[in-house]
Amino acid sequence: MYTDITKTETKNAQGMPKVSHLEDVARTIRDDAFATARAQMPASQKSLDTLPLLHVPAFFNAFKFRVAKSAARVIAANDERVSALYLFEESANPDAGTEEYLPLDATIHLLVRVQSNSAALEAFVASLDRALASQMSELPTRLLSERKSILDVICVTERDIENGTGFASLLSSLFAPP
Repeated sequence: MYTDITKTETKNAQGMPKVSHLEDVARTIRDDAFATARAQMPASQKSLDTLPLLHVPAFFNAFKFRVAKSAARVIAANDERVSALYLFEESANPDAGTEEYLPLDATIHLLVRVQSNSAALEAFVASLDRALASQMSELPTRLLSERKSILDVICVTERDIENGTGFASLLSSLFAPP
């Protein structure tokens, strides 16, 4: 059984839905990630309603990965200075033998390799983040519905990578590479 995860749209003064392009993109990212993650579940779990499904770690992590992958594609397509994107888990323990040690976390940590920093890229990422958080707030779990932010995007330049400073050092990490 499929449970609709959208809610009534807000209307403007003319009675038309208030939607920005990024809201449409974020909704598509959310819905595609949800459908793809559901399709990966064992047959016994595919029919779960939305709320219990969101609390299954395998589903939640697959959903989060698909959202991250799509968000990364949108970011890369928006700015030619982006040369690579890496997903990483800030709280990951490379010594842990199983995912069960980590609580479910909705934050998507992306390391963005850029030729140079840009205020335009930062503004775009902030707008995409707000749109994703808005779309995620429509899901029936506090894990997502109370979030004001989903994306944690950190830009690193070639100079940062060469110097191994800050989060750029993750790119050469032996224990927890992105």
